[in-house]
Amino acid sequence: MNKEYAIYPFRYINITQRHDEGNHLPHWQNSTNYSDKPWDEALKDGGRSYFEPQNDFIIEQVLGLNGDLTTNSVRLKSVNKLYIPYKEEPVYLYLTLTHMNEDNLQQVYQGQILKKGTKILMEGTDGYATGNHFHITANIGNYYGLLQNSNGSWCFTYEKSLLPNEAFYLDTSYTDVIYAREYPFQMLPKNEGVGIPVSRDENVNQIEVIIPELYCRNKPGLNGEILGFTKQGIYNYTKKETKDGYDWYYIGVGYIAYNNSWCNLYPKKSSEPPIEEEPSITIPSNKKNNFFVEILRQIIKFLQSILKK
Repeated sequence: MNKEYAIYPFRYINITQRHDEGNHLPHWQNSTNYSDKPWDEALKDGGRSYFEPQNDFIIEQVLGLNGDLTTNSVRLKSVNKLYIPYKEEPVYLYLTLTHMNEDNLQQVYQGQILKKGTKILMEGTDGYATGNHFHITANIGNYYGLLQNSNGSWCFTYEKSLLPNEAFYLDTSYTDVIYAREYPFQMLPKNEGVGIPVSRDENVNQIEVIIPELYCRNKPGLNGEILGFTKQGIYNYTKKETKDGYDWYYIGVGYIAYNNSWCNLYPKKSSEPPIEEEPSITIPSNKKNNFFVEILRQIIKFLQSILKK
């Protein structure tokens, strides 16, 4: 089964304040009760960039609207259990995002699912923020509430708070690193591959994947969700559809696009019996002249018989 890894959910990484600096420090250091470990993500510049998850998340709570004095925030939970650097087994990952502006926060609601790549939540300046950014926490385990600790800091409290490098892998093919603030991020592990190759069989339709990085998608077309890279090998295919300039073949777990530099195509052997040709008469070369002479003689004989009548 293909593993789903938690991937850092921003197009850029530009951490402007660590968990152990400035006004973040009282969130956990020397606290006798509640704590979390927030960091600030400012992305590329001083504008308003998006939270752009690379996994699916559901909004569990929206805080700060309708007279709520809480700084504008959302609590998110991963739809699926994810592999994170901190744990060997997959877990549900919880995030909190803070400082979105009012106009932006009004666009989301409790129970809304933010699919991979959704662009809706934007960094902002609500609360005590001096510039556009996200104030973020990552957590696992049960949620205990937004509580004030013994240092006077309000914390999103869970069983375990995580540092950004404990919660996420870094995919440098997606995220450009500007400043990671010495957090030792692990690179996204190489995809283990999608699909179960089979043996060559002339009696069924088959396609062979010959490159290591051919995407398998949940539906035909370039907008289909990427399930992962397809393992190299031969697959039986049961459906074929044409979309976005490609022929797409269904290989049991998803669809792959055909190109003769990516795949070999093996249509099944025809079940129709071969057409038998009429046997031809072959006249030996040393008898050809006698054969034609005899034919001519018979024709002349036939004509003479007609003239006598």
